[in-house]
Amino acid sequence: MSKPVRVLKNPEQAAAILSRFAQAKSQIGASYATVRDYCESRDELPQITPLDGDLKNVQRPWAAKTIMARVPPPARLLEIGGGEPIVAGFLAELGYEVTLIDPYDGFANGPTHYQRYLEQFPHVRIVREYLRPGLPGLEPHSFNAVFSISVLEHIPPDSLGPCFDAIAEFLAPGGVSAHCFDFILQGHGDSHDYQHAQRILAEQARVTGSPSVPPFDELIPRLRADVETFFLSPQGHHLWRGGRAYPEFPFRKVISLQVVAFQPKG
Repeated sequence: MSKPVRVLKNPEQAAAILSRFAQAKSQIGASYATVRDYCESRDELPQITPLDGDLKNVQRPWAAKTIMARVPPPARLLEIGGGEPIVAGFLAELGYEVTLIDPYDGFANGPTHYQRYLEQFPHVRIVREYLRPGLPGLEPHSFNAVFSISVLEHIPPDSLGPCFDAIAEFLAPGGVSAHCFDFILQGHGDSHDYQHAQRILAEQARVTGSPSVPPFDELIPRLRADVETFFLSPQGHHLWRGGRAYPEFPFRKVISLQVVAFQPKG
């Protein structure tokens, strides 16, 4: 049996983290991960900010900081496709009521360790399912925030609409919909990702009534020119290559796109 995982030392440490990031309001609309943001996370949230060069190293703390800045505990949170409950567990230790929904079927190299995570993160409610409208066990309009980390890029285009319909169904009025996802800026798959990212932003705008700000076509040239744009590292690429021959999985420039919006209150 696996031991429960806890990363915070005491309630005072949790209170200090909450106080620090409640003051730093996250950007509403569409944005991208930066080296500045990563370095801040590494300095102040090392518990969930590793050093292996993966995009999740900047995505996970971004999600946590966005939640802390927008909804204080004991808010109810729903994480979509969280896999290993690193962020869900961290937020639960901060005093949030966290539900994580994930099928744990190994799709898109995702984890399958459902029973292990139940034991390691007993303070997180884990639902072994795909998010969909009308999902039993989840009350409509009952979550103050719905978020995802490196999940939306794996959802087929014809499934994005139902996914965001479910987000709208379970998100409380005035609640936060916050998502970060991998985006191939250059290299194999970039045309697909460009179209897919536009669909994601359009679905977010549809269910929240909030347009993407700045517009996507303005955001791309900006992040291309920004020296602080955070890219997937060669080490991270090697990790995800998973032993495949390099020609089968060549390097590409991958960044993290981020989108935050509020559910209408009425």
